[in-house]
Amino acid sequence: MSANVTLIEVSPGETRAALLDHRDRLVGLEVERLGDAPVTGAVHLGRVARVEPGMGAAFVEIGAEQPGFLGKMRDVTEGQAVVVQVLRPAGGGKGALLTAATVLPGRYVSLDATRPGIHFPQGWPGDRAKLAARLQAIAPAESGLVPQPRAAEADEAALRNEVEHLTEVWVGVTARAAKAKPPVELLQAPHLVDRILREAEGRIVVDDPREFARIKEIVGRRMPEIAGALELWRGDAPLFEEAGVEEQIEAALAPEVSLPGGGSLLIEETEALCAIDVNMGGAGGRLPSEAAILKANQAAAREAARQIRLRNIGGLIVIDFISMRNKGNRRTVVESMRREMREDSVRHDVLGLTPGGLVEITRQRAGRSLASRFSRRQRSPEPLSEAVACAALRAALRQSWSGRPVLVAGAAVIEALQGPLAAALEEASRRLGQPLGLRADGDRTDYEILSERKGGG
Repeated sequence: MSANVTLIEVSPGETRAALLDHRDRLVGLEVERLGDAPVTGAVHLGRVARVEPGMGAAFVEIGAEQPGFLGKMRDVTEGQAVVVQVLRPAGGGKGALLTAATVLPGRYVSLDATRPGIHFPQGWPGDRAKLAARLQAIAPAESGLVPQPRAAEADEAALRNEVEHLTEVWVGVTARAAKAKPPVELLQAPHLVDRILREAEGRIVVDDPREFARIKEIVGRRMPEIAGALELWRGDAPLFEEAGVEEQIEAALAPEVSLPGGGSLLIEETEALCAIDVNMGGAGGRLPSEAAILKANQAAAREAARQIRLRNIGGLIVIDFISMRNKGNRRTVVESMRREMREDSVRHDVLGLTPGGLVEITRQRAGRSLASRFSRRQRSPEPLSEAVACAALRAALRQSWSGRPVLVAGAAVIEALQGPLAAALEEASRRLGQPLGLRADGDRTDYEILSERKGGG
């Protein structure tokens, strides 16, 4: 695979999307499992539970365990119904972060539902006047438009179709809000495949015929310029295995990452922060020069940026690069880190060097980290159990069974298949043409699928 490519693998209970760069390296992975209701971007009709006049904010009930926090709201009263959108899901003992300025994202433009006009993102590189004139001609009367990077190259039909679609969605939201009693969800957050299509570049390879047909219909109606990039996977081997994604996922869960020339990164994630230590290893020889250290640190910056994005690390990140005497070289490393992080679509800030020589980065928490979904080091066994359960279902569907297939796994995995993933187990059994048997085996962390004679043991 020589160009950027998005691989979408669909299986009972789980959809996974992998983004590979031009060197076939995994640079992004998203997972959505059965029962994973996306939160960010959802629109709710909420009820003001408490007003904080000194903060100019309010706490709003949206049907979650904790009220969400709504800032920049001075004209609300307790008990009032308000339309809000989730900016950040609840976590860390705090409710969701909300906004009253609803924005519906699109591939070419986003609809700024409450702010008329054309609003260019900061640092827009192109000709604003020409694009603004094109968008003003199709903008809805009471809402505004925010151009996305692809807007300048999009043809009139694509722009108009997207604006009409987003406007129709917003009209539906306001109509439901007028009749509803809070708290109630007015618009679901976009699911994984919808987000992928909005951002996709290069080829898009899908391994499930039904999902491929659904994607093809959406693309043909709203994103015709990427129709030629769609491809249905017809290979004998599983898509992720053929592309080397499974191996790269395992590598991304390991604490140590090798660097070219013999160095390495040691990545340690905690609840408070993520610490990344750069080790010189054999790079530069026994007594490395300042130039060799600079080269090693720049290579480390490239890989650290990739790992931060791939592992979806959020919050405070501190990187301990190899010490350098030259102040100019230290500044060069910081600028290298900023440059490498520019491709990250998640909001972040490379703050610079601390007095102790550490590079500090803050990155918005956007969904769950890779480790929280797969790693045995996490406190809760649920994400790992569900990951193993979904992997077992995929494995069961790859084989032909002369007898009755029986999955032997740890008790937590069996409980996941009998509980939150029960519908996935039913779908797998339907595809197999017979029930997939389950057998618990204590605290076992892996799984095995046996073939038993029908009618026997």
